[in-house]
Amino acid sequence: MKIVIIGAVAAGLTAAYSIRKNVPGADITILEKGIDISYGACAFPYYIEGLIEDENRLIAKDKEEVLGDGLDLRILSEAVDVDFNAKTVKVRNLSNSNEYDLAYDRLVIATGAKSNRLDVFKGMKGVFPLNTLKDANTIKDYVEKHSPKNAVILGGGNKGLELLESLTLMAVDTQVIEYLPNIMNIYDQEFSDLIIKELKGEGHRINTSEVVQSAKVNDRGYITKVMTDKAEYPVDMVIETIGLKPNTDFLQGKGLEMERGAIIIDLYGRTNIPDVYAGGDCTLIYNHVEKRNAYLPLGTNANKIGKLIGLAMAGKEPPFKGVQGSAMMRTFEFEMAMTGVTDRMAALLGFDYDSVMVRTRNKSGYYPGGSEHFIKLTYMKKDGKLVGAQIFGREGSALRIQGLVTAVFAGLTVDDLAYMDFGYIPPLNSVWDSINVAAGKAVAKRNRERNSR
Repeated sequence: MKIVIIGAVAAGLTAAYSIRKNVPGADITILEKGIDISYGACAFPYYIEGLIEDENRLIAKDKEEVLGDGLDLRILSEAVDVDFNAKTVKVRNLSNSNEYDLAYDRLVIATGAKSNRLDVFKGMKGVFPLNTLKDANTIKDYVEKHSPKNAVILGGGNKGLELLESLTLMAVDTQVIEYLPNIMNIYDQEFSDLIIKELKGEGHRINTSEVVQSAKVNDRGYITKVMTDKAEYPVDMVIETIGLKPNTDFLQGKGLEMERGAIIIDLYGRTNIPDVYAGGDCTLIYNHVEKRNAYLPLGTNANKIGKLIGLAMAGKEPPFKGVQGSAMMRTFEFEMAMTGVTDRMAALLGFDYDSVMVRTRNKSGYYPGGSEHFIKLTYMKKDGKLVGAQIFGREGSALRIQGLVTAVFAGLTVDDLAYMDFGYIPPLNSVWDSINVAAGKAVAKRNRERNSR
């Protein structure tokens, strides 16, 4: 069986090894447009900062390992067209511009996504996206060679705030510009308010509700100033972290079902076209809490679908009901985490929901070094079933989401959580875990509402 895989990062390479393991005798060819494969993009801010010194630490498998494992990896090989009827991929060799057709029995599309960019900065030097290992190296080299004093990060999401820490620790005077009213907008308002309050309280400049309108360069073409609808900012570099767009332009109009450029797949990576699979940042993935497909370009999701594609090709379908948008973020000493739906999303989906938010401690009250810790639970009014959770705090806060991920996945209720037997030791927790406290508040709220009817 001839398998062709387009893309050799998370979903693509994971699919390759899953197919190799589960489909004996499969002839696997992997096409990669760039030269970098199998890298961990979530580590880029730490690599740019120098906390991770060697880029090889970011790479799970290099080209030599993949070839040595019997996979036909072709770098600098861009898929420029696909004929789903003839089952062929047109490939352009980027080292010599030659093109050829590659036949397949089954195809895996794992082309990832590209960074959204603002036209305002087109052609300017010192302006960078951050999506690939090449991007990370370009930024790292620029900082080392040009020693920028001032930087602007566009976008106040996970990546933007992680970069704020990295550049600040590199002695670059950095500020964030976000066009929406809040940063970390995947969270509810209360949590956006918490992180922005803490960051501003430490002197970091977070500028919200600002729209970039223009920019200036010097006589060598390097950016020197960014102008928004509110202010002007002197800069030596700009990093754009304003979202992603699926790399599917070459597949448009060919009968492949998509939504806003993202390929629609089932739980095991199958598309609407027979023998064609897809996964990773070029696809939607099913969110079992929202009960709909969602665009969640995360490495966790890409690796899951990659593995499931190989299993599905072998006729195996292990239990998998979808993902639930679980995520974590850390910047400076602050941590955030979430799973399931927020109140805002629950309202948009028409859920009959309620929620509670509590402020507790991340350690026992008498143990030194503790700090405030916030948890919000979103649950269904009818039965108390947990459908979402959000966390904010310092050391150790984000990891508490793991228990709540399990609770949402398993359909547990706030009543289940109120007396759940969590582990305890003073340096790490309180006798009543913060999840117990939040769930207990939800139970009391539900009881009051039932008694008032």
